[in-house]
Amino acid sequence: MIRAALSLFIGLAGMLAAGPGIAQLSPPGFEAFKHVRWGADEGAPDGIDQIVQTADGYLWLAGEYLYRFDGTNFERIDWPAGSGKRRASPTGLMVSRSGELWVGMRGSGGVAVYRRGELRDMRMPDPPRTIFQLSQAPDGTIWAASGIFDGQLWRFRGGHWESVGDALKRPEGAIMAMAFAPGGTMWIALTHRGGDSGALAYLAPGASRFQLVPDKVSGRPDIAIDRNGALWLADTTGTRMIVDARGRAPARPIRFAAPPNIRSATLSFDRSGGLWGTTASVGVVHIPPATIAAGGAVNPPPVFGAVNGLTSDFAYGSFVDREGSVWVATEGGIDQFRRTSAVQETAIPADPIHGLAITAANDGSVYIESGQALFRAEPNRVPRQIRVLGAGDLAMCAARDGGIWIVQPKGMLRVRGDRAEPVPGYPGGEIPTNCAEDRLGRLWVALFDRDLVWRDARGWHPAGGALAHRPAWDMILTGSGDLAFTSPPNLVTLRGDRLTVTKDIGTPMIAAGARDIFLSDGRGLVRIRDGQVRRISDSRFPWVALQRSLVQTPRGETWMIGRNAISRVATADLDRAFDDPRAPLERTLFNGQDGLASATQHGGFTGTQSVVGGDGRVWFLNRQGAAYFDPATLQRNTQAPPVSIRSLASGGKVWRDPGSLVLPVGTRALDIAYAGLSLAVPQRVRFRYRLEGVDDGWVEAGSRRMASYANLGPGQYRFQVIAANNDGVWNKAGATLAFEIRPTFLQSWPFKLLCAAALLGLLWLAYSMRMRVVAGRIRLRMAERIEERERIARELHDTLLQSVQSLTLRFQLAVDDLPAKQPGRPALIQAIDTADRVIAEGRDRVHDLRARQGGDIEQIVRDLVARQGFAPHVAIAITATGTPRSMDPLTLDEVTRIAGEALFNIWRHACANRVTVEICHGASFILRIADDGIGIDPELATRGKAGHFGLSGMRERARKLHASLVIAPLRDHGTELVLTVPGTLAYKAERRGLLARLRSS
Repeated sequence: MIRAALSLFIGLAGMLAAGPGIAQLSPPGFEAFKHVRWGADEGAPDGIDQIVQTADGYLWLAGEYLYRFDGTNFERIDWPAGSGKRRASPTGLMVSRSGELWVGMRGSGGVAVYRRGELRDMRMPDPPRTIFQLSQAPDGTIWAASGIFDGQLWRFRGGHWESVGDALKRPEGAIMAMAFAPGGTMWIALTHRGGDSGALAYLAPGASRFQLVPDKVSGRPDIAIDRNGALWLADTTGTRMIVDARGRAPARPIRFAAPPNIRSATLSFDRSGGLWGTTASVGVVHIPPATIAAGGAVNPPPVFGAVNGLTSDFAYGSFVDREGSVWVATEGGIDQFRRTSAVQETAIPADPIHGLAITAANDGSVYIESGQALFRAEPNRVPRQIRVLGAGDLAMCAARDGGIWIVQPKGMLRVRGDRAEPVPGYPGGEIPTNCAEDRLGRLWVALFDRDLVWRDARGWHPAGGALAHRPAWDMILTGSGDLAFTSPPNLVTLRGDRLTVTKDIGTPMIAAGARDIFLSDGRGLVRIRDGQVRRISDSRFPWVALQRSLVQTPRGETWMIGRNAISRVATADLDRAFDDPRAPLERTLFNGQDGLASATQHGGFTGTQSVVGGDGRVWFLNRQGAAYFDPATLQRNTQAPPVSIRSLASGGKVWRDPGSLVLPVGTRALDIAYAGLSLAVPQRVRFRYRLEGVDDGWVEAGSRRMASYANLGPGQYRFQVIAANNDGVWNKAGATLAFEIRPTFLQSWPFKLLCAAALLGLLWLAYSMRMRVVAGRIRLRMAERIEERERIARELHDTLLQSVQSLTLRFQLAVDDLPAKQPGRPALIQAIDTADRVIAEGRDRVHDLRARQGGDIEQIVRDLVARQGFAPHVAIAITATGTPRSMDPLTLDEVTRIAGEALFNIWRHACANRVTVEICHGASFILRIADDGIGIDPELATRGKAGHFGLSGMRERARKLHASLVIAPLRDHGTELVLTVPGTLAYKAERRGLLARLRSS
């Protein structure tokens, strides 16, 4: 990287803009950890004394109140209302082997257990003023100590408490800590009155009393068992191993001095074996595993305190969670320390004005220049300064036969290992911006706002020919050792003496892979392979745009360094993404949450920005100096996060940790809060949820931790939520919540049945009213027809019949006056007889035209049978059921005609021996006529016979009555006719003025 004049101004602007965001460097021993704090501004409670983690993943905090923490929310847990212990605050926390949280209380509150969403009193008889320590023995017994000078020690087993302090000859003093060795030995650390001295004692399995250990103890001590089973003690003088994993005194003392001004000590061990301690006065200490293995140290370990970002120097306890993060409880909140992915190398200082330069030599060493000092990082070694360089801008690049070149305006250096050899510089003294030595041994140097110059065994030469007037910006060596550089807006490649120009590529970053040249600008990432140009557009993967640098490793990984984030992808996946526009490209993202101390150097600083060392570490430059990733030690978080449904809230009421619920009648809206208990990087936990019956599929909630629903109806529901940790590992089982919303009366089935019944009633009423209207209209038409027929009958009777009869009488008188033997007299008499028959038939027709008034249908049918003249052997059976009712005249007339036609057809066609007529007076009028004759063809019964109109006439008459007429053959033999007439039409309406009302309607 070279300091061009432009870089000075860009660097100044970047430093001023980024000033508040520059992170504080960690003290030695803490640089490999990412520190995250939750103080008052982040909603954390203050005065936290202890931290534990339950099996469901929650962190529990003891302070003035009890809290639980899911990585985002601090939730206060109070005693249930009416318990009488609202003022009892927690002092001791323990998680049992069954995963339950046990809480020791002050204020004589005894001991409580958190079960099914609430604290439950464990009924300790006559509890002491405070329960400070809780611990569980390998046999499941719960031990409780008061932490004050009352001599009490309690034991809970078999569901009962017993005070055993006196019986076990508990030593004097207040118990500050309890621990159980793997073999079951119980250890206690005590402090004496005044707090200047203390004691250490143990109770062996099966022993009847405690035994004191002669070790001198000072202040308020703490004890802990490391991962190997050894017992450690920390007090105001330091931290030391008391008993090794075999239960014996260590063969050689292992002791670490305490920081100055320590008030009281606590200790814990992380998953790698490192030791963490709190001081209650000056912050936190960390002793790496390698230092422990070395056997101790006389000098106190470095302290991480408020000046380094700790929430408070008054740190009271530490805890290691299931994912390996270390949590510290302080007066001002809680702090998290977790292994960082990116390590900011503290040996390399920042230089935000001039920037840094980096390159890698063939022997695997990485050389870094910062602040006119040259550092060398050999494989698996920390960087060390090897030389002070002269003032001025420079460029650095690898030498083909080993070492590196350092190019400055006033001269050059050839560096091999730690030794530097001066080399004559290029003439002119212009500012160098970049350099590269190609496979032919030519050292190319790019100058600020000047043409290229190059050097071989004969000396320096200006670039001529096609290279003339092509100022270079970024410069690299391709995988084959050829020179490539950007000369905006083009890319220039020099293979031996053959020049290739790729035009109009803009001013992108340039980097080389084993086979490819990569360029990145605002439109995406470009790959040039074998002369073919392919692009991954930013519209497809936005994060590939504006990359600052790119390197590929022998492990098959490609690292892309952006301004504020670094992405790692599989090189094979990257190739597929270039070759297939539909191929996915999964990446692992690293940013400030993974330990990146600052943004990368501004684009005004040219030159190499990242390299791969011989040990596989990926080095990159940023505004804080230099940092690296060690792919060999990067560990993926493979633990799927426990998922918990924190609460359901509706109508101002909250149900905590619900399993299944029956919600109040009429519930319409609710909020469900959930948590994914991956605490390593809680901001990266992702959720999906669904409410069966409401959501069509999974809802991508992102990092949102609440689901809200409205307009829910009564019924049974099942809510499910799943979560993924910071590395994308999903807990696909997740958590579920079944709940039921009881219906209001208006939503209940009885009400719906009532509504259905009412609707059916209304439909029936409407139908009845409609039928009445239809019946009324039919009656009106029938009444009009009756009136018309009666008028015609009157006219026939008063005119035609009377006129014919008068003529007949006259002819009769004339005949009577003729002599007996008068010729023609017999013919006249015969004509008069014929006229009398016509008059009789006319009277019959007039009678037929007049509607039958109140006729008896049974008698009418009998008359029809008698008139039809069935043979004597034909048995006739006529029956009537129901209460006879007066029939509507026209209906009676139509029914009579249908019955007459049916009886005529039987007489003429059936050859029957028996005829049955059934008359039913009910809600509907039913007439059934059946015979045992030869039957009827079903098709003939349905369609009738061509040229015959008897059956068609019967159907037409039935349709006029809105009646049902069925004619069908019987199963054995014979034919059946069934006529059904609605009662509203069949029976006479005995109401005055019916016809007038029907007409008015």
